[in-house]
Amino acid sequence: MAEQTEADLRHELEERLKFETLLAEISARYINIPVDQIDVGIEDDQCRLCECLDLDLSALWQWSVDSPRFMTITHLYSLPEGPARPEGIDAHEVFPWVLNKMFNGETLAYSTEDMAPEAAVDQESRRLFGVKSSVNMPLSVGGGPLIGVLTFDTLREERDWPDELVERLKLVAQVFSNALARKESDRILHESEARLSLAAESAEAGLWELNFDTDQFWATERAREMFGYGTGEAISMKRFEQSVFPEDFASVRQAISKSLERNEPLSVEYRILNGDGSIKWIYSSGCPYFKKNRQPGRLLGVSIDITERKDFEENLLMNETRLASAMQVSQLGFYEMNEENLVSFLDNRIRLLLGIKPGDEEKGREFWLAHIHPDDLPRVLKESRQVLEGKIDSFITEYRYMHPERGLTWINHLSNVMERNVTGKISKIIGVMQDITERKIMEVKLRQSEVILRNNQKDLQKLAGRLISVKEEELRRLSRELHDDLTQRLAVIAIEAGKLELQMNDKEQTLPECIQRISGIKEQLIKVSEDVHRISRQLHPTILDDLGLVRAIESECAALGQRGNIEIIFTNEEVPDRFPDDVPLCLYRIVQEGLNNCIYHSGANRCEVALKGSDDAIFLVIEDKGAGFNPVEVRDKPGLGLSSMRERVQLVGGHVKVDTEPGRGTSIHVSIPLKRTDI
Repeated sequence: MAEQTEADLRHELEERLKFETLLAEISARYINIPVDQIDVGIEDDQCRLCECLDLDLSALWQWSVDSPRFMTITHLYSLPEGPARPEGIDAHEVFPWVLNKMFNGETLAYSTEDMAPEAAVDQESRRLFGVKSSVNMPLSVGGGPLIGVLTFDTLREERDWPDELVERLKLVAQVFSNALARKESDRILHESEARLSLAAESAEAGLWELNFDTDQFWATERAREMFGYGTGEAISMKRFEQSVFPEDFASVRQAISKSLERNEPLSVEYRILNGDGSIKWIYSSGCPYFKKNRQPGRLLGVSIDITERKDFEENLLMNETRLASAMQVSQLGFYEMNEENLVSFLDNRIRLLLGIKPGDEEKGREFWLAHIHPDDLPRVLKESRQVLEGKIDSFITEYRYMHPERGLTWINHLSNVMERNVTGKISKIIGVMQDITERKIMEVKLRQSEVILRNNQKDLQKLAGRLISVKEEELRRLSRELHDDLTQRLAVIAIEAGKLELQMNDKEQTLPECIQRISGIKEQLIKVSEDVHRISRQLHPTILDDLGLVRAIESECAALGQRGNIEIIFTNEEVPDRFPDDVPLCLYRIVQEGLNNCIYHSGANRCEVALKGSDDAIFLVIEDKGAGFNPVEVRDKPGLGLSSMRERVQLVGGHVKVDTEPGRGTSIHVSIPLKRTDI
C-alpha cells in the first residue's frame, strides 16, 4: 500500500513537472516566434495543454471585426467528437452572465450544473454545446479593454479546478494576450507604413528629422533627392547650410529658433542651390519635440519643392508689371474739349474705343454718356461736374462702357483741366482713355489664383501635420517591437551565454554538451539577424537599389512563401534593366500587398507571380486559385489593400485590373508604361 502511494506521488510529481515544463516552453516560445506564426503557435499550445491536463476542448474567442457584438472562435482545439465550430455568436445573448464577468476581469472556474440562477441563459447554452465544466479567462493587455476570452473545457465528465491550476492557466492567458497584441501592433505598423509611404509619394514630399544633440539630419530618399544629397551621405547642419541659398539661410535659422522658442510649428520658404548652379524653391514645415528637461530634442518635418509655384507667382507679377507699363505708353486714346464742353478733337483710338463713327465727333460727349453703364453713370457725372464747377482739376476713374459692337467693356479714364479763363471757367480739357477690359479679366484671374494658392498653402500645412503624426506613430511602434521582441531575445541569448560560461567551467560537463549550447545560441542569433533584416526591409527595400527589381521580387517571394507556408512561383521574361525611378518600388509594394492578401485571405496553397517587359511597358500578374471575393462587397471595406494598389499604379501612369469572384480565385493585372508623357 505504501509502495502504491509512493508510486502515485511519483506519478503526480512527474505530471506536475511535465506541466510546469510545458508552461515554461510556452512562455519562452512567444519571445522568439515570428508574428506570422503566432496563430499556429497558439493552437498548437492549446492542443499540448489539453493533452497534458486531459481536457477535451480549448477555445480562444475574439470580437468579430465585421460585427462588434459578435464573438468568433479564432483558435480552437477539440476532440474529434467535440461540438461543431460556430461561425460566430452574439455573446450578449448567448453568454450574458459569463461575458459580464469577463468585462469585470474575473476568471471563472465552474461546472455547468452548479451555475447560479442568474446564469440560466448561459447554463442552457453550455448544455447545448455539451460543456460539463470550464475555466474562462478574460484576455487583455496591461489592464486594457477586453480583447477576447480563453476557455479550457471538459465534455466527457466534470472535473475540479484547483486554484493553483487556475493561476497557471491565467499565466497562459496573459502570454496569449501579449502575443495577440503584438500581432495587432504589427498589423497596424504595416498599415501605418503603407499610409505614410503613399502620402509622401503622392505629395512628392520629403520627410526629415533634425537631432539637436548630434546636429545631424535623418532624411527619406525623396528628401535626399530634393536637396541633392547622396543615399549614404551624412547630413549635418553645416552640410544643409551649404545647400541653402546664402541670402536665405539667416531666415531659415530664424524660423527654426522661433519654432523652438515659442514651441510652435515651423513654416519657412527658402531657396537651395542645385549642383548645376540653378535655384530651387523649398517649403518646409515641421514640429519641435522637447526632452524631459525642456531642452530641444528634435525637429520633425516635411519639405516640398515649390519651384513651380514660385515661378507661377513671379510670372503673374511680371505680367502685372507689363500690363501697367502698357497702360502708360500704348493703346491710349486722346481727346480735347473746349470751353463749351464740345469735343474739338478725337483720335482714331478714341473712335474705336467708344464706337463713334466718322462725322459724329460734335456729338461725341452725348454719345459717350449714353453708352456708360447705368450703374456707373452717376459716379462719372459727379466727378465730371466737380471738374466743371472748379472743385477739382483732374480725375481718374474706371467704369463699364456699353460698346455698340463689342458689348460690355471697361475703360480707364483720365481727364485733366489744361486751361481756365479769368472767371475760372474751363477753356480746354484733355483726356486719355484706355480699354482695360483685358486687365480687369486678369485681375479676376489673379484674385482667383491667390485664393487657390492660399488654399494650397493650408493643404500643405495640414499634410505636413498628418505626415509628422504618421511618422511619429511609426517610430513608436518600431520602438515597441525592438523593445518587446528583439531586446528580450537578446537577453535570452545573454542568459544562455552565461549558462555556457558556467558549464565550461564545470569539469564534469562534456565538450559535446558545450557545443550543443553554442549551436543553440548561434541559431537564436541567426533568427535575431533575420528579424532585423525583416524590419529593415519593411522600412525600405534596399535590395531594390542593390540587386534590382527581379532579384528583389524573387527574394520577397521566397521570404513570404516560407513565412506563409505557401508555394510561390515567380517567373520573369524580358524585364528591362532600367526603369523610371518610381516604377520598381511601385511594383515591389504591389507584389508585397498581393502576396499578403493571398496568404491571409485566399486560403490558397499556391500563388503565381509573373513579370514581363516589352519595348514600352512592364506587366505584372499575381494569380491564385483561392477563395476569391466579391469586388462590390469589399470596395468600401479596408483590409485587402486594393485601393492602395490602384493609387500606387495611378501615380506612375499605369493601370490595374482585378479579376475575381467567390470560389474562383483572384488575378491582379498591372501594366505600367515605361515612357510617360506629362500632360
